Formats: sequence, C-alpha cells, structure tokens
Amino acid sequence: MKRGVKLQIKRRCSITLILIFIFALANTCYGFASTITVNIPSRTIYFVSQNVSKLYPIAVGKIVSTSPLGTYRIINKQVNPTWISPWNGQVVPSGPNNPLGYRWIGFYSDYGIHGNNMPSSIGTLASSGCIRMYESDVEEIYEMVNYGDIVNVVYQTMFTKTSPTGGKALFVYPDFYKKGLNTRQLIKKELSDEGIKVSDDTFDKLYKYINISDPLVFSEGYKVIRNNELVSDDVYVSDKGQLYINVSDIKGFFNIDDEKIKSLNSILIYDKNYANISDIGNMTGVKFSIDSNIKTIKMMGNIIYYEGKFLYTTDYADYQDRDIYIPIKEFCNMTGYKVEWDEHKGVTIDGNPVKYKIYNSKSYINQKDLKSMYGLNIIVDSSSNKIYIKRD
Repeated sequence: MKRGVKLQIKRRCSITLILIFIFALANTCYGFASTITVNIPSRTIYFVSQNVSKLYPIAVGKIVSTSPLGTYRIINKQVNPTWISPWNGQVVPSGPNNPLGYRWIGFYSDYGIHGNNMPSSIGTLASSGCIRMYESDVEEIYEMVNYGDIVNVVYQTMFTKTSPTGGKALFVYPDFYKKGLNTRQLIKKELSDEGIKVSDDTFDKLYKYINISDPLVFSEGYKVIRNNELVSDDVYVSDKGQLYINVSDIKGFFNIDDEKIKSLNSILIYDKNYANISDIGNMTGVKFSIDSNIKTIKMMGNIIYYEGKFLYTTDYADYQDRDIYIPIKEFCNMTGYKVEWDEHKGVTIDGNPVKYKIYNSKSYINQKDLKSMYGLNIIVDSSSNKIYIKRD
C-alpha cells in the first residue's frame, strides 16, 4: 500500500525533523545505525545492525505502481496503524482486515514497510509501492530500527553465489521494472568479471528464459539452488539420465555430521563422491523440482537445525505467524529426549504428554510449544526457510 495511511505522527512537523536529525547524528557518532536495504528484483530486505544481519522476503510495488528507488531514513513508526482506502475513503482500523498489518515503518512520503493481511503476496509484485513483510518478520524488525535509520531501496538483478565447495554461479533476477540491466552484454561481462565459465551454446540456451525464470542461474551444466542460495554447481548426469550431486556440497550445505553422511549411498567419479538426488531426499526430507530447460534443480522444504547441526525438514511452516511444526521423532533422536506413543496419553516426551499433530504418519510439535517446554531459543529465517533451534 502507498496511500491512505492514517498516522498520529505528523510527518513534516518540525519536531519529527528535529528527532530525525538527533537520531541520525547519534547513529553517525556512535556507529549504532541500522540499515535496511530493499532490493526490488530479488524481493528481499537485508537488515544490518551492530549485532544482527538478516535477510527477509518481501512484496514490492507492481509494475504500474513501482516502489521508489533511492536512499531514505525512517521518519515514523506505528503499532496497529489505521488504513484509509485511497479509492473510496473507507477507514479500516487495526485488525485482520487491515492491509497494513500491525506494524508501519515509514521512510518516504506515504511509502513504508509494513505487515499484511495477505501472506501469499510475499515474494511477488503486489503493492501500490510500499514494502510488505510477513507479519512476524515486520514485528521483529520493528523492534530493531529507530528514527533516522537508513532505508536503501535498490535495483540489483545479478548476484554471484558460491557453493560450500567453492563453485560459483550467477543468479539473474527478472528486470521487472524494465531498467535494461539484463542484456547479453551485461550478463557476459558479469560472468567474465566473476570468473564463471559458460559456453556460448549454454548461454544462448539459458538466455531464452531471461526475465521469465526466477532466478535464472548461469553456470555450465546442472546446478542445485534453494531460494537465494547455491547448493551445488557440481552435478553428474549418468548415461541413464539420473542426477547425482556432489556429496561434499550436500554435507556442507546441510551441515551433516560425518557419521550420517557415510550412510548416504554414493558413487566415486574422478575422485569425488556423488549421491543420487532420490537418496538425498530420503535422508534429508527435502524435495527436488527439476527444470531440464534451464538445467536447474530446485531444492524445497523447510530445514531445521539443532545447535547448528542438521535435524530434519518440515513441510509445515507458516511464516506469517511463525506457526511452524517440528518432527518429534527427529528432535528427540537428536536431543536424547525419550519419546513414546501411549494409547491413552498420546505422544509423550520424557513421560510428559505434549500437544501434537500428525501429518503423513509423522508426529509434529509446534515450535512455540517446544520453546516454552524446554526454554529453547528458536530463530526463524523466512528468507532461506530455515529454523534454528538452540539452547539458551
């Protein structure tokens, strides 16, 4: 949303300008300023403060109502904002029908970063120019930013990504606002500058999908990606067309311990071990989507870590409200807690009955219940779809 935000703070009043100046001066002098970088093509926010750096998924302005590029500062903040429809003047108070969600961070004129009541829009071009976030994400970032903090709205389509073993690929996001950044010449220059070798034939085959595939990943041969990450650019294709991924990349990406990785069936090719994607899926719970036209294998699933080590994946993650379910068996196997299934008590952990849900014959516990039971610190990364469980 761009217009119709009713705020109790008058944006252009002298008091607000004085506060912005004071906060900006303090941040400059003491180095405490947070920075929000909004990148339109990748539809992400990169937040950096003194103690935190984190990537968030967002929705941005539509092609007919683009988000404003430039450097700004936070000029107002509000909890439970009221929205006034720019079309009919209808006043919508804070609540589930308010398209601003429950947080507003204004940075320029009527533009701001806010929550939403349509989480399916995150990752798309959906707004009238404002920046939408998952509600839990915007509530998190709201607490970390101050008046005067910098908001950079940028337009970068190309990013070089590196795999755990050092492989490289160029991610090219669609040029939604038609800035002319994804030309053959510019992409080839970026590939050359980054030392990524792509044959002319491969380049031509990939380039047919420019501004269509999201993202279009340039490297020679197949590559495995996950959201904004390069899992591996080292994929072996057998004579029967079966796909095998470099085991070292899988181990490094998931942070799987040596004993578990040994259980993965692998084949040795040119002194390197490769595992079939079906075996990798069975071991980790991730799923794969293969696009042979652009030689890209997309890895899907929400990955869970415990104390930095891979635990398992979950298909049941609602990032809007942090309604995320953790597989009980894998959690207990990792932590040493005793899990039992009792016909009267249901699922128990160390003899204590717990709330649970069953999906596809597996029992899951909500991360919020898990957190309250054991005092765990659970960090949710909605951009990479990863959940980190740590002991305080």
